[in-house]
Amino acid sequence: MKKYWLALLVLVTLARCAQQVAPTGGEKDTVPPKLVLSTPENKALNFKGKSIELLFDEYVILDNIQQKLTITPEAENPYTVKNKGKLIQLNFKNDFNDSTTYTFNFGDAIRDFSERNPAQNLKLVFSTGATIDSARLYGRVTDLQTNLPVFDAMVGLYLPKDTLNPEKQKPYYFSRTDSSGFYAIENIQSSQRYRLIAISDKNRNQLYNAREERIAFLDSAISVNADSSLYDLKLFASDVTPPRIQRTIPKVNSYAVVFSKSMDSIRVQFGRGDSLPYILETSTQLKFFNVGTSADTTVARLTGTDSLGQALEVEQKIAFLPQRGKERQRDPFALKTTPDRNQPLARDVRYTFSFSKPIGTLQPERIQLISDSTSRQSLSNITWQWNRYRNEINVQARATARDTIRWDIPKGAVISVEGDTLPATLIKHPVMKDDDYGIIRGSVRADSATAYIVELLDKEYKVRQTTYTSPYTFTRIPPGEYYLRLIVDRNRNRRWDTGVFNKSQQPEPIIYFPDPIMVKSNFEYEDLNFTVPSKTSD
Repeated sequence: MKKYWLALLVLVTLARCAQQVAPTGGEKDTVPPKLVLSTPENKALNFKGKSIELLFDEYVILDNIQQKLTITPEAENPYTVKNKGKLIQLNFKNDFNDSTTYTFNFGDAIRDFSERNPAQNLKLVFSTGATIDSARLYGRVTDLQTNLPVFDAMVGLYLPKDTLNPEKQKPYYFSRTDSSGFYAIENIQSSQRYRLIAISDKNRNQLYNAREERIAFLDSAISVNADSSLYDLKLFASDVTPPRIQRTIPKVNSYAVVFSKSMDSIRVQFGRGDSLPYILETSTQLKFFNVGTSADTTVARLTGTDSLGQALEVEQKIAFLPQRGKERQRDPFALKTTPDRNQPLARDVRYTFSFSKPIGTLQPERIQLISDSTSRQSLSNITWQWNRYRNEINVQARATARDTIRWDIPKGAVISVEGDTLPATLIKHPVMKDDDYGIIRGSVRADSATAYIVELLDKEYKVRQTTYTSPYTFTRIPPGEYYLRLIVDRNRNRRWDTGVFNKSQQPEPIIYFPDPIMVKSNFEYEDLNFTVPSKTSD
């Protein structure tokens, strides 16, 4: 029996020693798979098959090939894909079009099996005719508002039609931009004219969704030649759908109306004997407050316009949810300031208090602007005014503080329409002295009939200062990174207006100063000039 157990132990030990395990250590495989053979061969002529085969030097896998593989020109020709170790096979349902050059760009859809390294620059070109089309189009896509490159935008060539609609029609040729915004479309048939359109194409379906995506387009059809054609495009938002109420959010204390898009302006009219306090909480949301003075249902007529001037006019019934329990749970009552707390503030004070609810009671004599221990000004002795919704106070004042400007808001000095108040609040700002600022000066060279807007933007692309004349001067600029841009104000309404594709209407041009400006304290920047080309101002 002992010999039996000894023999069994030896067998188990030998089995464990002989067990295969994955090797450890060694260099990681970083070599991408290489294409050994393809059917058809690259740049083959007179191809008549319906299957494409790619043979690699190692085992490969597919990574979302239906999304990543781009085939131009666009053809409604469904295909299936088979992965056979080192061989990838695409089987198409229909024949390819006659006398046409096709380009298959695989992106990173094919990777090696071991480390998932993608095949590099994998592209296959072939023709069903006797020649390979050689025309080429390239350029760069940027955002019109920020001048930043746009990644993964779709740039397409469309066959001209009287009723070309990129919302329903896919491009005949297309490409996608890289991280620098660069695109290139190759092997284009030069005997045809095309419409050039770019869209941000967030869902990658090659169709334009005006409500969520940006667009850029040329006014007329173009010809593409073998020497390459350069076209830079600037994407802009252009939601031409009429504004509407998308949904409502009833609560015990409030009733929110959510619009389908941003509203430039909104007005509320109540029926006789009815009234509710309200604020435009965001550009897409109007919020009414339940103060217990109205009937169960209040009717309000809402009128407004979006950024394209499209009108909204609707009658809305407002009904709050019934209260449960003795205590009503209010939303928090909050205060935001512009500039933000602890941000530098000039002695020539331009200040905004923004409250999260409309204000029912304000005691301006209790709110004080403190310059030092002996200099205090109450809000009642300072120039200030409400906004339309009575939730925002805009202040103009002059402080004498040397180091710190403070706002003192005692508890009970501000009471919302819901009866709640802020806690005692002390807001501090360091004083920005004259020599702490920078100055920017420049001029605009343009035709005398050209109207324009020059804007100074911070690094978040928020407009900080604006002027409409030349030469221009921006003063009292805190240190930091800024951008300058010029808007050609074609309709002289002193704001930027977007374009509309289906009206062949281009947006108002925006010209950026080439480089960002790093503003330093007590430093003046001269001759930051713009030149408006004559054709741009037409």
